[in-house]
Amino acid sequence: MTQQPPGSEPQLSPLDQIRQCEAEVTRQIAVARQEAEERLVKARSEAARLKKQARESGALRGREEYQEIVSKAEEQAQGLVAAAQKKAGELLERGRQHSPEAVRLALDILLGGEEAGQGDR
Repeated sequence: MTQQPPGSEPQLSPLDQIRQCEAEVTRQIAVARQEAEERLVKARSEAARLKKQARESGALRGREEYQEIVSKAEEQAQGLVAAAQKKAGELLERGRQHSPEAVRLALDILLGGEEAGQGDR
């Protein structure tokens, strides 16, 4: 072996240079694979987080829409009940107004005082 002057790098044979280059490329590929794997893990994690967030958001929106529909139905039902109560009150009042005449007609029929349907009008 020949001695190299101090401070100079030893000369590598072409085969050693190829081996050194292959080793460097292999190291770079390993680093690139590791970085790609880390990005893939992060992307999967982010996708899972977004899916979960979308499910939760959709469920919340669904509950809100359901509550809104129920509230509207309750309002409509209350309106229908109020209208029915008003109509029932009107019918009761009409019945009360005609009650004396109906009683008089019934008594006339029962007592035979007048023929049915020919009361004093």
